Amino acid sequence: MTALPVQTSALGAQATKHAAEGRTFQPITTPAEVPVSRPLSPFAVLAEVDLRGKPIEGAQCRFDPELHTGPDGAESPEERAARELVAVEVCESCPLRAECLDLATRIRPEGAVWAGFTPVQLAALFAMYELTEVA
Repeated sequence: MTALPVQTSALGAQATKHAAEGRTFQPITTPAEVPVSRPLSPFAVLAEVDLRGKPIEGAQCRFDPELHTGPDGAESPEERAARELVAVEVCESCPLRAECLDLATRIRPEGAVWAGFTPVQLAALFAMYELTEVA
C-alpha cells in the first residue's frame, strides 16, 4: 500500500483525515456556503461575529465544516465517535477556541463540535453553567 503525500503544515488533523480518505478540500469563505438544513458549524456562526479584532481566517473549522457537523446522511455511532474525535483534535490547536466556546455558551448549539466539545459534552457543560447561574 502506497502512502498518500500529506501536507499538514497549517491544516492539522483535517489534512491528515482528508489525505487518508484520498480527497481534497476547499475552505469555506462565506457562511452562505454552509447548507442551512444541517447543524451550523462553528465557522459559519463565527464568520458573522466580531471576535474582538481576531481574524476569522484563524478558525480551524473553516477547512472542513462537515467534520464538526457530521455528514448529510446517516453515520454509525462508531463513525460519529471517530469524526468527533478528529474534530476535537482540530479545535485543540485553534487560536479562536476560547471565543468559540464563549459564543457557544451564548447561542447554545444543539449539534456539532464547538470549541473542542462534542454535542453531549456541550449539553452537560450548559447544564452545569445554568446551575451555576441559579446558585
